[in-house]
This record gives sequence, C-alpha cells and structure tokens, in this order.
Amino acid sequence: MPQALVYVFTAIGASVGVATVAAYAITLVGTLALSSYQKRKADRLARAQFDAAQVDRLANVPGTVAPRELVLGRVRKGGHVFYRTSVGQYKELFIMCIAVASHEIDGIEQVYFNDQPVTLDVDGKVTTAPYGVASKISTQQTLPGAVTVLAQTPIDGGASLRIDRIFVGGGGRTEVTGFTVSGNVVTITEDFLPGRIYTAYYQYSGFNSFAHVRWHLGSPGQAADGALIQQLGGAWTEEHRAAGIAYLVCSFAYNDTAFPSGIPNVTVRMRGAKVYDPRTGTTQFTENPALMMRHVMLHPQFGKRTAMTAAEDARIIAAANTCDLPISYFGTDMVEMFRASCVFPFGTAARDVLDDMSQAMGGEWAYAAGEFFVRAGNYQLPVMDFFDKDLAVVQRSNDGSTSQNGISISPHRARNDKFNTVAIRIWDEAANYVQTPITPFRADALVAADGAEISQEVTMPAVFYAGQAFHIAGIMLRDSRDPLTISLPLKMSAYAVELFDTVTVTLSRYGWVGKPFRVIGRTFSAGGVVQVLLKETNPAIYQYGGGFQPQGYAQNSGLPKPWDIDPPTITDISSGEGELIIQNDGTVVNGVRVTWTPVADQSIANGGEIEVQYRVLPEPSYRSLVVPGDSTEAKFTGAEDLAFVLIRVRSRNSLAVSDWSFEEMHQVIGKTAPPPNIENLTISGSVMSWTMPRRVPDLAGFVFRFQYGNNTDWGSAAPLHNGLITESPYDLVTRPGGVVTIMGKAQDTSGNQSQATANIVMNLGDAPIANIIEQWDFKAMGWPYQAGEQSGWTLVSGDPTADALDSLYGTDDQSFYGADLDPFYDASAYGQMVYVTEEISINSALAGSIMTLATQTQGTDLHVDYRLAGPGSLYGSDSDPMYGPDAEPFYDGPGEWQPWPGQLAVENEVYQFRVTIGAGVDRGILQQMVLTIDAPDMEEEIPDLVINAGGTAIPYTKNFTYIKTVQATLQANASGAETLQVTKTTPLIPFVKAYNAAGAAVSGATADITLKGY
Repeated sequence: MPQALVYVFTAIGASVGVATVAAYAITLVGTLALSSYQKRKADRLARAQFDAAQVDRLANVPGTVAPRELVLGRVRKGGHVFYRTSVGQYKELFIMCIAVASHEIDGIEQVYFNDQPVTLDVDGKVTTAPYGVASKISTQQTLPGAVTVLAQTPIDGGASLRIDRIFVGGGGRTEVTGFTVSGNVVTITEDFLPGRIYTAYYQYSGFNSFAHVRWHLGSPGQAADGALIQQLGGAWTEEHRAAGIAYLVCSFAYNDTAFPSGIPNVTVRMRGAKVYDPRTGTTQFTENPALMMRHVMLHPQFGKRTAMTAAEDARIIAAANTCDLPISYFGTDMVEMFRASCVFPFGTAARDVLDDMSQAMGGEWAYAAGEFFVRAGNYQLPVMDFFDKDLAVVQRSNDGSTSQNGISISPHRARNDKFNTVAIRIWDEAANYVQTPITPFRADALVAADGAEISQEVTMPAVFYAGQAFHIAGIMLRDSRDPLTISLPLKMSAYAVELFDTVTVTLSRYGWVGKPFRVIGRTFSAGGVVQVLLKETNPAIYQYGGGFQPQGYAQNSGLPKPWDIDPPTITDISSGEGELIIQNDGTVVNGVRVTWTPVADQSIANGGEIEVQYRVLPEPSYRSLVVPGDSTEAKFTGAEDLAFVLIRVRSRNSLAVSDWSFEEMHQVIGKTAPPPNIENLTISGSVMSWTMPRRVPDLAGFVFRFQYGNNTDWGSAAPLHNGLITESPYDLVTRPGGVVTIMGKAQDTSGNQSQATANIVMNLGDAPIANIIEQWDFKAMGWPYQAGEQSGWTLVSGDPTADALDSLYGTDDQSFYGADLDPFYDASAYGQMVYVTEEISINSALAGSIMTLATQTQGTDLHVDYRLAGPGSLYGSDSDPMYGPDAEPFYDGPGEWQPWPGQLAVENEVYQFRVTIGAGVDRGILQQMVLTIDAPDMEEEIPDLVINAGGTAIPYTKNFTYIKTVQATLQANASGAETLQVTKTTPLIPFVKAYNAAGAAVSGATADITLKGY
C-alpha cells in the first residue's frame, strides 16, 4: 500500500516559495495525481491572486458582488462599497456603506481619509480640516420654566439670544425682553405666564462638519442603521441589518473646499475578529498568530474543521505561549515576541493563510493523518534520544532473508539556494499600515563568506512590526546555514515521536554525540520500521540579535578533523635542585622541566610531535625542543639562575600544526643547596688564606665581612672588600685595625652562601700608615659632634659615656613604687650610645690617599659607619636640568650611612663618622678616636741657596700642592749670619732670611733647603 505524503510548511519555506515534503501514513491525496509542473503552475496562480488581494486591501471597491474577507489582528483597510446614494433637495448629501469584514470585529480605532487620519466627535462628525471648519451654528430650544439650562453656550455672552412666546394652541407671538443669561443658563425675570410656549433662539461656536462616519461591528443580531432608515425612507428598512457584516456608513455634504478632488478614499484601522483562546476559555481580540491559526482551522470557509483535539490544542497553546513572550526589539519597546495581522478573502486556500501565520511567528505547521501540528520559532528541548541501538538498518523476514534500510544524508545547500540578505516587505505600522519595504536585513559575516551579497526578497503579509520582521529574517538566515537533513530507519521505540519534536542523535559512525535534530517527516512500514526525516537544529538559530556563522551553528560531524588539532595544555613548569644537570666536566647547569596534559588525538600521539619553544628574556628569539607526540614532558637547559623564561608548546601531525598554547612565564630557581663552609681561615699581615673541604663545581667566589671586637653577627657586619673574591690567598687593599672578627662564606652561582661562617678574631694592631699627612684627634679636639644626631651619652671624665638605663621593674621582693625621691628605674644597665662627628672636608690634593680611623672603646656591639656629607657634584647628569623645583634644596643632603671598612681611599668630599656602642651591662665609652690620612710625601732639596738681606723665595721644581715643612741648614760663610728664619705666609712661596748675632738681616749667606709636602 502506498504511503501518503503531506506538506510541512515552515516560515522559510513559505518565504522562498518552497515547501519541505514530509511523509506520514495516510491515504494518497488527489492533488498528487497532478504532475509536478501542473501543481507548481496552479500554486503560482493561486499565490499571485492572494498577494494581489493583499496589495489592494487599502482600496474601496464598489460593486454588488465581492468576496467576503476574514480580518485577523490589527489592520488598516478599506472594503467593499456595497451601497451608495445621494439625498437632499439638490442631492447635496452623498452616502455610502463600506463592508470591512465579513464577521463581527472588536472595534474601529482610527478613520483615514486619503491616508490622512481624521478625528471624529462623539456623533461621528469629522472635525479635521478641511472636512470640518469652525463656524457659528444657529439653534433654538424650548424653555420649560423660568430657569432653563441650554444645550449649548450662546456666543457673545448671550447678547444675540432672543426669546418669544406663543399660546399653546398657536398665535399671539410676542417677544420676551425680561431675561438674563449666565453661561448656558437662561433666567426669565418677568412673569412666566402659564399656557404659553417659550422658545430661545441663539448661536453657539461649533464645528461645521461636511463628513460623517459611523460604523456597525457586525454582530449576528445587529439592527439596521436608524439614520439611514430616516434619510432613505423605504430604500433602507429595518430588514437592512447587514447581519454578521462589519461596515461603515459614510456621509459627505457637498463643499468645494472640503472635497476639491471628490469623495476621499476611506480606510480604517481596526481590530479584527475575536478569537477563542483555549488557555483561558475566552473569546476576545488577539494578535497571537498561533491562536489565529486555530481560528482559521475551525473557520467554515478555510480549515472547515468542527473541533480541535486535545493534542492539537496542546500544540497550539505551546506555540501561543512562545508568541506571548515579552521582548524588546529596539531597546525602547517591550512587545510580544510574535504578533500577526492579515486580511484573507474567503476562498483563499487554508494552506496560504496558515503559511502567513506560521511565517509571522518564525515557525512551521503541518497537517498529517488528520492532525494539525504547529511550532513557533523557538528552540524546543529534546523529547527523545536515539543511539546506534535504535537503528533498524537490517530487517530480517520470517524466511530468514534480510533486507537493508539505508540511511540517507543531505548535508549541503546548493549555492543558488543560498542567501545572506533578506529584502523585506511588511504592512508597517510605523507607516500607517501601508505595505512598504523596510531596511534589508544583511548578515555581514555571511556576505563575507559568500564573497558577494545574495539577496532574497521576502514578503511578510502578516507582519506589521519591523523588529519582528528582522527577528524572523535572522531565523531564516541562521536556519538556512544548517541545512543537513538525514533519513533514519528506526525501531518502534521511535513510534511516539511527533512532527516538529526535537530529538538528539548519537551515532558513532558520523561522530554525532547528542546532536539535536527537528523531526520534519515520519512514515511507518508494515515491517515495524519508523522512517524519520530529521533536520539539524540549534538553540542559537532562534536567538534574537545572535550572530551568524557561515558554516552554521550545528556541527555536521563530531569526528575529529586531522587538520583541526589543538595544542597541549601546560600543567606545570619546574626548576631548582631536583632539575639540576651535572655535565661531564662536573659543572652544574640549570634544567627546566615543562609538563603538559596527555594528548588524546591519535594523529599526534602516534607518529606526531610536540614542539616546546622557550625564550630567555631579554633575548629576542625563541629556541625549540621537539619530543615525540605521546610525551607529556620535556626538559631544556640554557637559562641562568633567576632568569625569566617564556614557554609555549604546540602539537603537529603529518597534515597540520596546531596553534600555540597560552604562553607561560617561569623564573628559573636554579640550585638551592648552599656550598660547604670555608675552613682554615687565617690572616697574616694583610693577606688572608683559607681552604674548602671539597671541590664545588658551581662556586662563584667568597665573601668576607668584619665586626669590631668579638662579634660574629654576619648580618650587621661590614664588608671587607667589593664584589666576590675568587681565590685564596687574598691581599686586602685596605683593612681595619685593632681587635676585629673576620668572617667568610662561600657563594655559588645561584647566590647561595654557606650556612655557617668561617671566623677569626685577632688584634690586627694599628692600620699601616706610611706618612701622616693630615690627622684629626677628636679627643684632643674636645669631642666635637653633629648636633641633633648624637644620642644616649654624656661626657664623663672627658669621654663620651653611655647613659644609665634602669630596669622597669626591680627585684621580685621590691614594691612597685618606691619612696617619692627614689628613681623610677634601678641603675643596673646602660643604653646604646651614638656619637656622630662634625663634617670633615678633604681637599682635592689628598684625593686617592688612604684614610684610617682608629678607635678605642669600652662596651659591646661596636659599629663604625661613615657617610659622604658634602654637596656632591654641582651638576647632575647631562640630561638633568640646572635647577629643580623652587622647593628643592640647591644641594642634595648627606648620603646613606655605610659600614666603615677600616681603611679607604678618600675623595675630594666631606666625610662624617658615626660610632655606635650597644646597650648592656658593660657601659659604653668612646675613649679615643683618631682620623689619619696617609699620602705619599713629596720632597725636594735645594743646596747652596744664596740668601739676600731682604729674604729669598725658595725656588723649587716639583709640583707641590701643599708644603708641609721647610728644613733650612745654614752653611759657614763670611756673611756673619748665625740663624735662619723661614716664613710660609704664602703657602706655596716660602721665604728664608739670614740674621746675625744682633738679629739684623744679612746678605750673602748660603743654606741647604729641604722641602716636604704633597
């Protein structure tokens, strides 16, 4: 028995004129007997007639016979002029009746004359110019008593109002003059005579309207129009009810100004048919397209159904709920997601009507096996999952034979069926419901992928809102990019699936895991096979404002693509003690281990590779390391301790190379274990010697520091040299004097130092001094100090001595408070004392000389520091300005305090010294402090210098900066000189004179002169 085919109509199918064919088990319908060509030709003709009716909806067509119309939603339209006539003495009043719907409607909202909205008063008179103008209207009114409220307010305060009276039977008309007018209240002030009829004549301001419109909503029992009965006499009677017809009654009074071009075209914006809502059980106006589809299915002129089943109503309710979802299309509006309005002539194929309604909600519908199926344009959650076990590919008959039910897949859409731009026409409410093209909806991502703009013109007869039209166009474009359909033979487990249900399919052969599909066709066979036709879908297709992917949102296959491979993910980078590499020569180098997640892709794990690239900053280039594809780690060298390294990895198979992983930064830790301690530290004179217990491959050198006295605190010790000492023995350039503790540590290339210090405590005696050129004896100078920086001492017996520091509490048996005159603290300890010298300037001639500071102290924790306290360079670097901000000092302040190394080469600078003696039970006393500068002497001898009576300047040839001493030895001669006198009034021009016994200067004496200085 042949299987029946039915049509599944979708928003996309309707828009492009193509219907997707689905299968269902019903009887063969007659239309399939037509050839495909004949059917397409008939469809095109019917559709053209239907579209023409939509375009003409704003026209008023006169005639005695016209097709009736179904109006759904809010529309603007004209109608069928089924009656027209002229009345009046001169036929000056034209009347016409326009049928706007062939059923009862919900209401008329706005009347238009020639596309212009006009305003009506409560009587239906048009007040909009030029159809109505302001004028003085004359009227009269019978006055029932002495005080009467007039229907209108007289103009001019009642100045033009007149009143007369007549007898009840007529005659005896007289004018009444005794009355007053206040607003619209008339009061007769003279006697109000009985048996008389009083009449007021007056004018009021009003509107003289030349057009009048009223309407009847088309209820089944509506009465005939009373005004027409009066105006037309027997031509319009009580029987002319137009029952079930919604119509307008329009009257036009002749006026050249109001109607210069004749009678206007009359249209109205109206609320169409009242529709039953199965959700509430009420019948009322709606713009919900799903409810309209139900109304069409039950309409005797369209769907011709007499009732809907519960299952059908359930589908309609689901679609209606989707349509009612609130949405803001433009950010300033809040409307229902899908609304519809349209006009359908009776006799239109129900399929065309349902097409327009389903298009308006971006959905689809079908009629199969006597059931109505509908779905709105949103993603529905899957109701069933199909796996390989559900396939009915192989069928076995009773005789043991087998047959194959194939799986067919159509993954692509032909290029001439593609489009990336939708040119839309709607009945735009923003343009007074005139059918008009709106801005084309263009998907730029699709245009770029297609290489050109491919436009598809789409008319949406039931859509009147641009935002909704754009949403529908977006659904169309995204759905068209996911065209894959598949026909699957399934077991009877698929029997319950319905049209438009969403299902998921997991088939290992195609790499599908939970891939969502929409059911668009279904057949049964006698062998128990359910053949379903599925189309891929995805939630993103229905997302308003969503993007566009040229390849679609639904993946056609989950099978891995050999050219689409991912890089490994770095999980750990390590360096340090556990990663060190000892080379053949015993040297130690850093190793960096990079670890990543195992690669699951077999195209990489079997025969592929992992490439590791690393860049040691600040180097500009990367270095590479390649390991097999199944590796999960790699190790490289070449990075120094504490270096920063950028690391990235990627994978490759025989066809492709992946992108790089996220780049990671790592700081190389290097070796963390310290080198061994120094042994056998000795010092002889200025030469230190030591040994190491073993060879250290990564030894960088040695560091030595010293403390005054017996103090092994490494952290506060002063450096004994600059940089690292690389070998033993080592001759100290300068060294401290007196009792000192010298400490040393080994240091490796990672900066690690020995755990313990090698120590030696000895009295180095006075620092070696060759020549004392300048000397400052601070005790002899009276201990001058820098005001504001010294602390904790007073002069005791001529020496700076630490102040006493009493304990806060006494012994346990003492009371907390003593007598009033007792000290708060007991004298039992001494505080820290700090002595800071005044500034000492060193002239340029002594620059480079050796400075030695010798101290003699009492107490513990001696620290000697120095700093440069002079102005420094007058100018900074070349790029510095000559002057800084006004608030800054001209010179910088003193420098930072530094540990005193015992000796140092001086500069042309200003020096200060600080002596700190720690707190404790031993009282700190600074007993002696002498600063000495030792520079190589300059000496010159001038023999046989002849001395004049007025004195002779001693000539010399050496470049003295300062002449310290002049030694003169008088030679025996006949001059009578017995003594010599040397004067240095001008430091570098010494004079010598010779004197006799009487103390008189003589001439001719000779002397040997020796000059010493520097």
